[in-house]
Amino acid sequence: MTGGPARNPDLRFEIGQFGRLTGHFFGRLFRNDVIDFEDQMKERLFAVLALLAVLVGWCSELLLFKYNFLPDAGLSWQEKGFLMTLLMVLFGIVSLLEWDILFPDRQDFLNLAPLPLRLRTVFAAKLGSFVLFIGLFSAAMNSLSSAVFTIYLAPWRSGSVLFLLRHAGAHLVSAFAACFFVFFACVFIQSLLMALFPARLFRRLSPPVRSVLITACVFLLLALFAQPGLVSRSFHSLGALKDGGDPLLYRFPPFWFSGLYETLLGTHDPVFSAQARTAGWSLVFSLGAFVLAGGLSYRRHVVRTLESRKSLRKRGGFWRGMAAGLQGLIMPAPEERAVSLFFSRTLRASPRHRMTLGYYLAAGAGLVAVFVAGTGGHAEKLGPANAGLLVQPLLLSFLMLAGLKAAANIPVEPDANWIFRTTETPRRSKYLSGLKKTIFARWLLPLFAFVLAVHLVFWDPRTAFAHAVFGLTVSGLALGALFSGYRKVPFACACVPGKARLQTRVILYVVLAVVFFSACGAAERRLLERPAGFLYFYALAAALWGLLRLKEGRLLRSGPLLYEEEPEPALVVFPGAP
Repeated sequence: MTGGPARNPDLRFEIGQFGRLTGHFFGRLFRNDVIDFEDQMKERLFAVLALLAVLVGWCSELLLFKYNFLPDAGLSWQEKGFLMTLLMVLFGIVSLLEWDILFPDRQDFLNLAPLPLRLRTVFAAKLGSFVLFIGLFSAAMNSLSSAVFTIYLAPWRSGSVLFLLRHAGAHLVSAFAACFFVFFACVFIQSLLMALFPARLFRRLSPPVRSVLITACVFLLLALFAQPGLVSRSFHSLGALKDGGDPLLYRFPPFWFSGLYETLLGTHDPVFSAQARTAGWSLVFSLGAFVLAGGLSYRRHVVRTLESRKSLRKRGGFWRGMAAGLQGLIMPAPEERAVSLFFSRTLRASPRHRMTLGYYLAAGAGLVAVFVAGTGGHAEKLGPANAGLLVQPLLLSFLMLAGLKAAANIPVEPDANWIFRTTETPRRSKYLSGLKKTIFARWLLPLFAFVLAVHLVFWDPRTAFAHAVFGLTVSGLALGALFSGYRKVPFACACVPGKARLQTRVILYVVLAVVFFSACGAAERRLLERPAGFLYFYALAAALWGLLRLKEGRLLRSGPLLYEEEPEPALVVFPGAP
């Protein structure tokens, strides 16, 4: 009896700590490699949630439109399975974007270590922030789709208002469970890697594993939209699989939650009951495995995160000398070599910047994989007459260039740019040329060398070489245009968030990209049919390159390099105003 009152204040104090930490970790979940600024968090969050709600709601409308005319004869579970697949793929991408902040990072530990916090409180708060995060995205994604499914399907079973509410609730609960499973599966993969491998090896393995998972999710997402034939055959035969008791219905996770959906609606079917039980056990095991693996890796992560990282392993003297000689040949100016080394070594050493580039490469690899899978391996679709195939390397190279620029705009440590401030020379064009030469030599050349090697297997050498050189030329022009007027040292300029305004311009960018790539594919196909036209193409490319150089030189002569971006003015003055 005497111990109760003494423990209650401690318990209330720990509950208060839990609430504050949960709010802190929940806010940190929205500051990742894509959204890293507090003042743009709400704007982009609302835009993303609205986009997801409209996308899932629109897909639900397309799936269920036939039920305007046909009754639900117990087959709507197939559409529910398709929807759960879409939800899990979408939320898988969202979860992988949070990969680096699933556990407290170095900044968190440095801030929290001196405080009187128990490890269980920090761990429980992190878990609570996960649940809030899953609930927010799940509710947003299904805000419209739950209404669509209820309006189309519930009247075929019952006209009761209570059943309408039950139908909407079953939709939201099963969707939340599917998102819950996906999120904690990603968390478990990361915590398991952290527990199995040493910290240094984990840092090396984490980016490629994450990139592979993102590529797989992008491939599945695009397959559902761009190439529905890749998955429609499987969903078209679900009724026969169910009647035959095919094991696929018990091994494909989205079907577990469509079975849970039907069970919550009161459907008495042994298949759905078994799927619902599997869904329930999957949630229990995924959460339990996360707690076990996370608990094992958590303490080691605390210790190793606070340790300083070792320096990068240096190459041997011979290779270092060869690289230095080749670099001096390509980049004779010291400004070029300085920017090149700073750019290459920073990108190699910073996981955050590598992962920013990895997002773009994963999206490009997913797009290319969907296109190749859509050809079905038919030889006539893999020939140079297919304009869609011709633009695939361009698509990958353009996304790679966009990723490199996005990474270069993220400062590593703004205070460290003092060395460039104090050593800046009047030859400012050399800083930009060093960056562009590095990207061209280290990224574009290897990419199109790989493209040449692949196409030599399927095409004649002359066509394969012409295709690779065409892609390299267009990508080189794109590199010049993308970095035209780039007056920064990469990773050394504090940037102002939200200048790209992707949330308002993404549709315009997509339309322009479709038009551009269609034009490139058609133009290259004509050139391959009439090789003499390549002379005119390269003459035009040289003229465009010269114009870009003139514009670049004029802009760089007009002012110094930028180390601090200026925000847009809050007040706009009209011309002629006093």
